[in-house]
Amino acid sequence: MRTRSFVSFVSFVSFVLSGCGSPATPGSGETITGSERFGWDQPAADAGELASFRYALYVDEARSEAADVSCEPGPSSGRFACTSRLPAMSAGVHTLQVAAFVIDAGVVRESPRSAIVRVVKR
Repeated sequence: MRTRSFVSFVSFVSFVLSGCGSPATPGSGETITGSERFGWDQPAADAGELASFRYALYVDEARSEAADVSCEPGPSSGRFACTSRLPAMSAGVHTLQVAAFVIDAGVVRESPRSAIVRVVKR
């Protein structure tokens, strides 16, 4: 059985707004309603490798599997622009991170988490 020793890291995390966002207090983060999509650039050798990845979203350090993930080829070779639906979260300030993972022989192998994105949910 082939063992994957490295899960590709997630790079360039961004916040994809589906509507107009309103500015937040400086330093607190982007103001959201919760209906927006979370976006990141995912490095992968090709679409086959990309299809083997699953994604974990961390909201305030709490892990959940990303839902409704969609990835499209990016402008540069080997990068895919991915988005997912945000998990439910209460009103207030939150931190978001994403990580790629695979399940290899029943073991979860997860990449390092992305940079932290701060948001304020209305």
